[in-house]
Amino acid sequence: MLYEEQAAELLRRCEALAGRTLHQLRGNLAKASTRAEAVWELLMVEAASQLGEVECEAPHGGPDIRLLMPSGRWVSVEVTYLHPRFEGEQRRWRLVTGWMAEAESTIGPPRVAFECHFEGGRSDASGTRLRLPHEHERKRFLESAEVGSFLAAVRARPELRHHAKLTDYSVTLRSRPRLSEKDMLTNSSGPALESPKTVAEHAAFRSLRAKVDQHKVAEPYVVCIGSDVSGALRTGYSGLGIRLQDALGAAVRRSGRLSGVLVVPIETKLPILSELTRYARPTFYAVANSRFPLSAAEVAAFQTLNLNRWKYTFPLARREVAPKHRRRKVAGPLTISHTRRDTVKLTIPAPILVDVLAGRTSLLEEYGGDNSSFGRQVLDSLRAGWSVVGCSFRVGNLEQAKAATVELELAPPHSPVFWADGENKS
Repeated sequence: MLYEEQAAELLRRCEALAGRTLHQLRGNLAKASTRAEAVWELLMVEAASQLGEVECEAPHGGPDIRLLMPSGRWVSVEVTYLHPRFEGEQRRWRLVTGWMAEAESTIGPPRVAFECHFEGGRSDASGTRLRLPHEHERKRFLESAEVGSFLAAVRARPELRHHAKLTDYSVTLRSRPRLSEKDMLTNSSGPALESPKTVAEHAAFRSLRAKVDQHKVAEPYVVCIGSDVSGALRTGYSGLGIRLQDALGAAVRRSGRLSGVLVVPIETKLPILSELTRYARPTFYAVANSRFPLSAAEVAAFQTLNLNRWKYTFPLARREVAPKHRRRKVAGPLTISHTRRDTVKLTIPAPILVDVLAGRTSLLEEYGGDNSSFGRQVLDSLRAGWSVVGCSFRVGNLEQAKAATVELELAPPHSPVFWADGENKS
C-alpha cells in the first residue's frame, strides 16, 4: 500500500505516539506475509490519533488500538486486513497467461495473439474452484500433449485461428493472427472466483466473526476491516446476491460485543488525462444492539476519520519479491522542459540523483537508456557542451508519495570566439 520509505516514516510517528518501540509491528513489517496488515494497522493508528489520544500494542495484550474519544470515553479498536480468498488461484491464473505469452513470442511471422479462457471448474458455496497448474509445473503444462499439439498447429498455420480445450485443466487456449504490428490486444477471461452464495462464505462475514470474540472488553469495541486487494468490501452485491451489509449484519447478530464496524475498501481510479490514483472509501456501521452502544457524536467522530492522508501506491505482495524489484524509496518521473530563453530544465527525483552520484545507477539506466527519445535528447545536449546555469531544490511530501526533486537548468554552449569549432587547439 505504501513505499518502504513512507512506511518507515509512518512507523516513526506511531512509535512517537506510543512512546516506545513497537516490536510486534516491526516484526510484521519485516515479513512479506504480514506486511500489508502491519501497514494497515499503522495507518489506522495515525488516523485515530487525529481524533484523540491513542494507545497501541499494549504490553499486556488486548485490542490493537485504544482511542480516547472527544466524548471522554475510551474505545477499543481491532484492525484487520482482507486478502482475496482465492489468492493462490489468481496467482496460478496469471502464471498460465504469462507462460502462453512467452510461447507466443516464439511464433511468427506472421505474429499471433494467444488468449486464455478459464472456464469449467467446480462451483461451491464460496465460489468457483478452477483446476490450474502450480508454479513448479510450467514444463509439464507446456509440454503436455494438448498444449504441445496446439502450439504445433499454430506454428504450422499461424494465419488461421486455433483453439484447444484442455482436459486436465480449466483452460481453453485460443489463437488468432494479429491484424498489424500495432495490434497489441490480448484477451483472457474467466469467472469471478470469489462469488459466495451464502452470507457465511462472504469474506467480510468470515473476517468479522474471527474478530467478534477475540477480545472481551468492558468498553465500546469497534472492528476496522480494510483492503486494497479484495473486492469483497465494496458496498452492494457480491457474487450471487450476497450484499456486504447483509454479511456484516449476520456476523454481529446476537453477539452484542461490537459497537461498530468500519469498512474501508481502497479503490483504484484512472481519471482521464491524469495518473492512476488509489483512495480509501470508509463507511461506518453502528451496531444497534451493542452492550456498549456509541453515541451519535462518537459515530460522527468515526465518520470523520481521514484515511487518505497518505497516498496509496501498489499492493504489497504476500510473497517476497526479488531485491531488484523492490521499491524502497519514493521516486517519480524525470522530466525535461524548454524555456523561452532557449534553455532546458531537467527535473530529477532526489533519491535517483543520490544513486547516480554514488555510482549505483545512471540517469539513462533509470529512464529508458540512450536509445529512448529522452536519452538521445539528454545525450545530444551534454555532448554539445551544454552547461548548468541554474539549480533549485523542491521539498517532497512523503505522505503524498512525492519525492524531493532537483531542477537543473541547462544552457547551450556559447558561440566560439577564440577558436573555431574543430580547430586544433594545441
